[in-house]
Amino acid sequence: MTENIHQRIKTLLEETNDAFVSCGGSMNFDYAAFASMRLSEFKRLLENPQLTGNQLRRMLRKGKQKQLRRDPEGCWATFIAGYVANSSNQNAQENLEKTVHYGLDKVYAQNNQEKP
Repeated sequence: MTENIHQRIKTLLEETNDAFVSCGGSMNFDYAAFASMRLSEFKRLLENPQLTGNQLRRMLRKGKQKQLRRDPEGCWATFIAGYVANSSNQNAQENLEKTVHYGLDKVYAQNNQEKP
């Protein structure tokens, strides 16, 4: 991810947090659930159209836990933006590795391995 995208994720997190705080806690969910209402923007920024609301909420919650342990006095938005970007890239890479590629050479090799 480029620095520009990292900054845009940070800005999105800060804007979402401002909106969450302005609600005064009148909603019955946490920041991660509130932020997932902007899922389409996170998908676009992270270039991950398969990102689900559950995945985003999980990343935000884990990122906040790590930030509190590693750098509680630092800028939470900067830390979590980096964490979300890295987690999204890692998840996309894992999904790519799980994908079966059906080139003729792989199908041929797979068929030959199955035969006794």
